[in-house]
Amino acid sequence: MKTCPRCHKETLEDEQALNSLSRRGNVYICNPCGDEEALIDMGEMLPTKAEIEFAAQLQSEPDLP
Repeated sequence: MKTCPRCHKETLEDEQALNSLSRRGNVYICNPCGDEEALIDMGEMLPTKAEIEFAAQLQSEPDLP
């Protein structure tokens, strides 16, 4: 199983449709991270350190697996 590229804690499901598609790039992330990205975009939550690092990583590596 793969680990979430955003938090590096949660395990991704084998079937991609059961994971969340990141709002930051064309990459699948765990559902808790997907919820967090949605809350940040809605203005209900401030970006976390993981969010800032993940966004920077996606900018430098746009084809992240």
